[in-house]
Amino acid sequence: MITVASGVSLSVQYKPYGVPDGRRAEYERKIADLKDREYLFQNVDKLSEAIAYMPDTTHDFGMMDPHGTASHQFEIHNKGSAPLALKMGTTTCKCTAGKLGSSLLQPGEQTTVELTWNTGYKVDEYEQSAILQTNDPTLPEIEIKVKGEIKGELLSPETITFPQRNVAETTHARFIVCSQVWTNFEVENIECGAEDFTWYAEPLNEHDPRLADKQSAYAVEIHVITTPLEQGRFSGNMELVIRSQDGTKTLKRTVSYSGKTRSPISFYSRNIHRQDGLDIGTLTNNKSYEFHLVVRTNGDTSRKIAVLDVMPKIINASLTPLKTPGNFRLSLKIPQDSPTTIFNMVEKHGYVQVGDPSDKNQFSNWFPIRGAVVELSK
Repeated sequence: MITVASGVSLSVQYKPYGVPDGRRAEYERKIADLKDREYLFQNVDKLSEAIAYMPDTTHDFGMMDPHGTASHQFEIHNKGSAPLALKMGTTTCKCTAGKLGSSLLQPGEQTTVELTWNTGYKVDEYEQSAILQTNDPTLPEIEIKVKGEIKGELLSPETITFPQRNVAETTHARFIVCSQVWTNFEVENIECGAEDFTWYAEPLNEHDPRLADKQSAYAVEIHVITTPLEQGRFSGNMELVIRSQDGTKTLKRTVSYSGKTRSPISFYSRNIHRQDGLDIGTLTNNKSYEFHLVVRTNGDTSRKIAVLDVMPKIINASLTPLKTPGNFRLSLKIPQDSPTTIFNMVEKHGYVQVGDPSDKNQFSNWFPIRGAVVELSK
């Protein structure tokens, strides 16, 4: 037997999975709300009287502790005569969370948008933002921002410079290390490869003018002392080890340093250039020439100073002591009838070296001489 049924319609209604009967009405209201908002976004051109208004879109938290969390609620109003739909969009950082008080505002209603920011440990100024989407045709997206500055557990300079001194003279530099979080700390050690290096630290008064813009909770001034034994520039790193007052945390900081020692001997003349030396030009050999400079020893004025070397050999160089200890007159003479000699090129120039013959590797200096002596044809 074959039974044929026609014109019969069956309607089966399923309960939403996982929703208890007691909360069925609440579930239905949320579904209806979602559909309303989706309709508003899809029909924005037809509902063009929704107007989104936010009194403020940026909030400055100011100084915040590291790894702290702060929240701020922004107000948003519907100034129009049609419903305003709201939806959170993207954020610039996963640490910035956005939360809407309500996703649908009737005309005249208002709600809040909350941004929550976790600072982490990075010491820096920050600015993060989130996008709020609306069905206002003139303002489909609103960027809201939070900004501020994260307090530093330990702030130190990246580099310091020692004052210039003579070779084998002590040079003393100082710098500030402070904390915007700790109310006390101890400088346990500073390691440095500089010659004859020593250090000590002194607490700074909270009213010290050098702390005016640092928001410091505690600060020390560190004094570092070295005695460079070689001429010229020197540099390196200092490794600071600093422990918090409660002893639970030890931090390390690297501070680079640089400095320069004066040459033990200096040359002075209105005709001498610091880098190019003495340029005598092109001279003819039909007469003699003489040039004078002042030589000054820096530091130990009791040193025995002499001309150590001179090039080209046609130049006669001599030193005469002056009244002031450590000062000498350096005379350079080019005799008449000297042979043609060219020494005016970068790779081939003359020079005069002056110093202590017993310690010429450490206590000496030189300057270049550029010029030419040409023989006149007879």
